[in-house]
Amino acid sequence: MPEEIGRSAKNAGSLPHIDPPTEKKGILRSLSFQFTPFYGTRRRKAGNTVHTYDATPEESIINGGNLGPIQGVQCQGLLMKKCNSKTRVKWNRRFFVLKECFLLYYGPKQKKRYDKHKKIDMHPRGIVPLIGCSIVPGGDVGKGKKYCLLITHPQFDSAIIVAASDAKAQERWLKALREATKVSFKNTVVGESLIRELESKGIQLNEEKKKFEERLQEEAEARLKEVEKNQFLEKTKEELEKEREKLVKMTKKLKDDLHNVKNDLKVTNEGKKTLEQEKVSLMTKTQHLVSNLESLNMEKSKIEEQMSSIIREREKFLLENQNLSSTTCQLKNRLMEIESKTTCLVTEKEKVESLLRLNEKKTGELEHERQYYNNQTKELLSTLKEISQQKEMTEAELRDEVMARLGAEKQLLAAEKALEHLENALRLTGAQMTELQEHILPDVHKLRGKLNLVLEHNTFFEKCAEEARMEANKCLIMKNAVYARRSFRRTKSRCRASFRRHTSMKSMTKPAQYENGPDENENECIDL
Repeated sequence: MPEEIGRSAKNAGSLPHIDPPTEKKGILRSLSFQFTPFYGTRRRKAGNTVHTYDATPEESIINGGNLGPIQGVQCQGLLMKKCNSKTRVKWNRRFFVLKECFLLYYGPKQKKRYDKHKKIDMHPRGIVPLIGCSIVPGGDVGKGKKYCLLITHPQFDSAIIVAASDAKAQERWLKALREATKVSFKNTVVGESLIRELESKGIQLNEEKKKFEERLQEEAEARLKEVEKNQFLEKTKEELEKEREKLVKMTKKLKDDLHNVKNDLKVTNEGKKTLEQEKVSLMTKTQHLVSNLESLNMEKSKIEEQMSSIIREREKFLLENQNLSSTTCQLKNRLMEIESKTTCLVTEKEKVESLLRLNEKKTGELEHERQYYNNQTKELLSTLKEISQQKEMTEAELRDEVMARLGAEKQLLAAEKALEHLENALRLTGAQMTELQEHILPDVHKLRGKLNLVLEHNTFFEKCAEEARMEANKCLIMKNAVYARRSFRRTKSRCRASFRRHTSMKSMTKPAQYENGPDENENECIDL
């Protein structure tokens, strides 16, 4: 039931909204021209005519799909119109416009104006009302007009014949003209009545729609409440199922516990029976043990007497042990002292052995050094002998050179004096001796240069003499170094001998020191 109501509401909502009736235009305004006979119009001069254009084209009641490019014009184009006169038949070219139920035609020049302004001239050459007309296609074979249309009406004096250019244009105009013939006053009245009926039905349907919507809302609310109740019931059902599962689990646990309790009871009964049997056996054993206890008590009294005697003897032994412990403590102290002394002796012995090893190593090294130094001293002595011989040779050479040098210096002094006398004499001679000066002065200058060279050679020989003196003094330096080495060895050997004597004296005095006490020995070890 609610689904049917919803569908009816949807159908009511899907109906188009119908506007209230408005003022009629176009067709009703021009119905006065429906059945008036048409006899044509006179030609008007172009200069005297005043063209007025319809600026508000009316809406067409016919379907909008068949309308032309301008609203309210179903079809427009150039057609050939047959004109019957008394003398001859003519085919005139005219511009036809189909507007609502009227066919207007103009001169062919009007087409350009129409294409340019897209407006209809209110003064056509002719108007043909199409209401109640019959349109038949045909052709005039004699004149070569194949695609003709015949428009007839009982009130027309003669039929109107129009020819199209091709078959497509003929079909297009035929459809448009036949649809235009259907427009009439009766049809408009019927349409208005239908519109009013549809509007009233639409209002009723809207009211029904509102009622159905209210019902739907109420049913939806009731449905929601039912859904909520169902959800609540489902939740309670789930909770009850969970509780039922818990109860099932609890019952299973209780059954298991009962089974376990029964098993425990069986075990306890069996244990009880065994305990009773053990109780009987224990009673017999206790009686036997009581008799044994009595005998043991007798033995205990005897043992106590023996223990008292043993305790007395033990006390005596304890006293003796105390005396022995005091003596053992004294002996232990003495042993500790002896051990400390022995450890000191061992450490000193190790130190002495290490010193002896070091001394042996040092003696070996010193012997190697002594051999090395002996070899070096031998080499130095041989070199000293050679150097002394060379010194004697160099001294003799130096003496000869010194004597020669002294003679050369005397000769040089004499030559310098002679040169000075020559220069002075040459200067004093004056201008007469210019030629002699030119020949002699260069020779004098050459002698001066040679004298300077001789002086330089003298300085070189002096340097050589100084170097020879230094080399002669080197022998003395080497001798002093050898003597210093020997004196250093003697001092080392003396120090070692004194150290050995000192250590031997201490080793001799140690036994007497140990008799004095451990404290003195420790102090001596620290001093060492």
